[in-house]
Amino acid sequence: MPNTIGDPSNIGGNVAYWRKKRGKNQRVLAGLASMSQPYLSQIERGIRSVNNRGTLAALANALEVSIADLTGQPGDPNEPSRAAAAAHVPAIREALIRREFGELEEPRHDVRQLMVAGGRYDFATVAPQLPNMLGGLRGGDLVQVAHVGVYTLKHLGYADLAREAARLAVTEARELGDPAWIGIAEFIRILAMPPEMPGAPTRLAQRVADELQPHIGDPRVRQAYGMLHLHAGLRAAVDRRGDTAHDHLLEAGQAARSLGEPEDDLGLARFAFGPTNVGFWEVAIELELGEPQRAVEASDRVAPGRIPLANRQAPYFADVGTALVQAGRDHEAIAAFLRSEAAGPQWFRLRPTVRDTIGSVVRRTKRNAVTKQMRHAANAVGLQELVKD
Repeated sequence: MPNTIGDPSNIGGNVAYWRKKRGKNQRVLAGLASMSQPYLSQIERGIRSVNNRGTLAALANALEVSIADLTGQPGDPNEPSRAAAAAHVPAIREALIRREFGELEEPRHDVRQLMVAGGRYDFATVAPQLPNMLGGLRGGDLVQVAHVGVYTLKHLGYADLAREAARLAVTEARELGDPAWIGIAEFIRILAMPPEMPGAPTRLAQRVADELQPHIGDPRVRQAYGMLHLHAGLRAAVDRRGDTAHDHLLEAGQAARSLGEPEDDLGLARFAFGPTNVGFWEVAIELELGEPQRAVEASDRVAPGRIPLANRQAPYFADVGTALVQAGRDHEAIAAFLRSEAAGPQWFRLRPTVRDTIGSVVRRTKRNAVTKQMRHAANAVGLQELVKD
């Protein structure tokens, strides 16, 4: 298998590039990032993947670069689904600027249809509609569309516009004065925050959850309240604060059990908040805390088919795959990654961490033992060169 050190097409290669550019050896960088030198060496050689967001943030901070510098986001501009969606980004930017100066458009598209397309991670369908909808909608409809806009823009690599869309949602929700929409809008703002920001997202989520507490008798508010605690738990896990992460997960779980599984078009803003969604986030949180076995055990308690949304299932199966890789169960991991790819192919192709994890599995597998499923997974993330005969 090829050596990846210095190869900018993968995270390990980018880590090696920036380490050398900063004049650091592996021992020094490993110490600054709180990891062992052998683990860092394996990352740079592409036989181990960066196993969580916290590790990625630690490496970026130690190298004084952004996480995007290490992941290579936004990725290949010629990738068809990304290119088709990105072509509409200038119009989205213009619509947000015009709205800031009071120039609203007449909305021409159906909000629910956009939400359904967003739930499929169908960026090429969503992006052409966003300029008009972000430029003209009001109230809860605008908040929902802003959520789709935020994760679309983030995945395309336009974090600045994602934050602008989130700011618009918060402003609108605050003017509306509805606690449920305020909670959802603030969740969206946290989603748009840079991953390198330690502490602040968790504190904001807790502050807004406290603000919603007097209204928690309203099931709509309780859904927003639970989602805020889930995001606070994940961000606390990124900051490596396990007790805090589990406290937030427990609070979200209690809210979910009181509500049951979502009905009525998957609940408020189609967030699908309920016990199954909490299970999805539990897997992500345990994985982030460096507990892959606990993540796998949590996944055994989840019935993912209860939430038929690509934007829930694709990340969930990717997290399960990553946890299985870390647990030394590579073949099961590849099966989970293929379920992720089937659920959300556009999302899957744009995830550099997924690409690196699959690459690490293939690189440490003897060539004659590479399975058909491994070849499929490698091809799906653009690693054809690793599985050539």
